[in-house]
Amino acid sequence: MHAATMPWSVGIRFSHAALQALADDHDVDLLHIKGPAVDDTLGGGTRQSIDADVLVRPTHVDRLIAAMHSHGWTTQFLFEDGSAFEHASTLVHPFLAPVDVHRRFPGMDGDPAAAFDRLWNDRHVTDLAGMPCAVPSVTAQRLVLIVHAARGGRLPHADIERSWTSSTPDEREAVIALAANIGAGVALAAGTGRLDEFVGQPGHELWRVLSTGERSRAKIWAARVRSAPTKRAAVRTAIRLIVPNRHRMQTSLGRAPTTREVATAYVASARSGGRELAGFLRSVASERRRR
Repeated sequence: MHAATMPWSVGIRFSHAALQALADDHDVDLLHIKGPAVDDTLGGGTRQSIDADVLVRPTHVDRLIAAMHSHGWTTQFLFEDGSAFEHASTLVHPFLAPVDVHRRFPGMDGDPAAAFDRLWNDRHVTDLAGMPCAVPSVTAQRLVLIVHAARGGRLPHADIERSWTSSTPDEREAVIALAANIGAGVALAAGTGRLDEFVGQPGHELWRVLSTGERSRAKIWAARVRSAPTKRAAVRTAIRLIVPNRHRMQTSLGRAPTTREVATAYVASARSGGRELAGFLRSVASERRRR
């Protein structure tokens, strides 16, 4: 006789509920985003997710992760292990679906604490696995879904259709106003076909590259470095995108990588990056000749 297996979608809802219980017990402010937390008018009832996503008040992040560690969760990926945005840490549990704990949301380039306050003040509550969970306003959910789709280069996308194309003029204006308030204007424009309005502004090149689904590592690398807010951040971003990630290697191998394995990864990364960079430079030179 085989043991029953919990449907993945149910496990994700239980993860949301478990995190809300921990948040309530430890005075943590968090908002449930994406997946089953999305409003039904935006397709929430039919969404398929691989994990649960929460956006946490930046000053409460460490408190939440400590509470999760004390209740059976382990950190699979640190914030620094994820994307160049370093926005989320992934935690796993023996019986529940994985969780991405966001300390900021990519594309919301204003102050993370101020952005969270803005979203928190307009929150409402929805039921996830029997637990009342705080979620952003529908306007904020539209913004999150559009920006997330744009970052993945999945244009056109059903989320953009529901959150923007099929919305009313007033709904669009509300999303634009919110995006301007929390520094997400460029990212929103990338997902809504208005990126030309932001030429020359910080982040324009990065979101142009991301939203078009660019696959060239060199082009993405160059755009991320150019979009860094400071020279120090640009150098740090450049190093992170070139140097092999030891923690990800350890997760993949199931053990700490050996010195030889790390060295091999360095060589492979350098060769691959060199080929990509050479191709990128050739294309830039070709474009300049045509001008």
